[in-house]
Amino acid sequence: MFVFAGSLKAQTEFAPYKSNVISYNGYSFPIIPGSDIWKNTSYSQRVEMLQIPVDTLKNISTKRLLETCLYYPFNIDIFLCDNQSEGFYKIRNQFNGYVELFKRGDFIQELITLYSSRDVSFVENINNDYERGQYSFDYKIMEIMMLEGWEAVPNQRSNQMAKIVSEKQSQKAAYKEYYSNSNAAKQIINKSTR
Repeated sequence: MFVFAGSLKAQTEFAPYKSNVISYNGYSFPIIPGSDIWKNTSYSQRVEMLQIPVDTLKNISTKRLLETCLYYPFNIDIFLCDNQSEGFYKIRNQFNGYVELFKRGDFIQELITLYSSRDVSFVENINNDYERGQYSFDYKIMEIMMLEGWEAVPNQRSNQMAKIVSEKQSQKAAYKEYYSNSNAAKQIINKSTR
């Protein structure tokens, strides 16, 4: 295990939205992108340092674990592969939070609840472009998680998921400057019509 000389507590607490437009209640990652520790460690060291301790992983609620995974600092790596599913598969297997999340029986319901609770139009209330992009990216990650968890979902739940995703896609159409097309969302909607 990699141990960095110095105190990890000296870092600012992890928060995906610096302006606090969205509160974060997940696991507080011990290193933060852009920090000195982040800059002075290799990719593989960062991946190792971002793993959730086993005791925490066993005791964290599914809701908090989902939020933690939604803001895993390497989620952006999904764009490094030819397709987003391959990229997500890579990060899903490198982060123990995702491994645990996909084992949980209540994961999909928590995901549907979180996804449903988000307001597409809220992006206009965010005053900085970086955080607008993050808010839009949140939807993309949640849709990829739904697509990846599709096979484990009973038909009734998958129809509910597809209906909600379809509604969100319609809402996003009014905010095209903030939301790009989501292949995962299209695949979810198409799966439900088969």
